[in-house]
Amino acid sequence: AICQLFRESLYSQGFVEIHTPKLIAGESESGAGVFTTDYFGTTACLAQSPQLYKQMAISSDLDRVFEIGPVFRAENSNTRRHLCEFTGLDLEMAINEHYMETLEVVHNMFKHIFENLETRWAKELEVIRTQYESEPVTFTDEPCVLHWPEAMEILKEKEFDMGDELGDLTGAQELALGAAVKEKYGTDFFMLDKYPSNIRPFYTMPDPADARFSNSYDMFIRGQEIC
Repeated sequence: AICQLFRESLYSQGFVEIHTPKLIAGESESGAGVFTTDYFGTTACLAQSPQLYKQMAISSDLDRVFEIGPVFRAENSNTRRHLCEFTGLDLEMAINEHYMETLEVVHNMFKHIFENLETRWAKELEVIRTQYESEPVTFTDEPCVLHWPEAMEILKEKEFDMGDELGDLTGAQELALGAAVKEKYGTDFFMLDKYPSNIRPFYTMPDPADARFSNSYDMFIRGQEIC
């Protein structure tokens, strides 16, 4: 259902579906472990991300692309935040004026998923919720975008020690931030923008106004990072 709704929304917003290699020459994502294998005497890697291929597609004048496919991460951690193999839903798009254009596209896509899961798959959700209790996701009509400095202030108000405020968030901090955003803005779904540059992948664009931060973001539902 989610893959179908993902496709529907992106097709309606002018995207093209692509299929990228999964057996590649090197790592495609810094900050994540990589599985390696022998490729006729040469070391090959299982793709951690289609990121570089998506960017090449944009450079070849495919303005908006997406892929649904397998992702491999050699992460030996037994938590719900780490998976060795999963199905990734990835998109990439050219930016005309400002990267906020991407946030608007992604917000529209998530709205489409949230709304249609509750209506078109109501019967299936009813069955699932008899065993795994859940509530519909609440969300704002326009993107709810939180900037890193505001997130730091919120967490300090919750008595977290944020140090120099340039380190990555812990799971407990993300959950606390999600609860605070729900209380303040009335939404389960929000975007955290302007991450510190030192905790982002190598290809992330620095903020022109302050290189300590980046033009990058993550998205959360109820304090759980989803992308």
